[in-house]
Amino acid sequence: MMTRHNLYRFLLVALPLLLLPSIIVVAQQPRSETGCRSREELVKLRKEFFAQELELTADEAAYLDRTLREADKKRIPLWRELREQYEATKSESLSEEQAAKWLEREQQLKSQLAEIDDQTMTELRKQIPARKLVNYQQVQREFARKYVKRNQLHRSNRR
Repeated sequence: MMTRHNLYRFLLVALPLLLLPSIIVVAQQPRSETGCRSREELVKLRKEFFAQELELTADEAAYLDRTLREADKKRIPLWRELREQYEATKSESLSEEQAAKWLEREQQLKSQLAEIDDQTMTELRKQIPARKLVNYQQVQREFARKYVKRNQLHRSNRR
């Protein structure tokens, strides 16, 4: 059974991967047209969901969308590196020294991601009232939960 703390940690790691399914694919593989289309569809759903849940005006929703897309561009390489490191550690026997280096790099990447999150929130507050952003994190988690559920249903229906 997953504790609330472990669920939060899972969502923290899984949300970026879920919001950008194309990162899961190995970097060298070309993106398929359907992969790009589903990513764009997901970004559109994200914009609509956040606009509704945070009660944003059309201008605020557009600003949020632009800001999140810019943040995503900064996050993608970091998420990709985390994913690649995770895959590498699963398939290899790590020495204590290698594991220590991986953990240090993981912390650096997570710190960079946290900095991007802070910068994103600072940017959002320039154009969106704080009273609308106060539930931003909860809305973000709710979007991830809904998408995970939909994605799992979609996968099980394809089998």
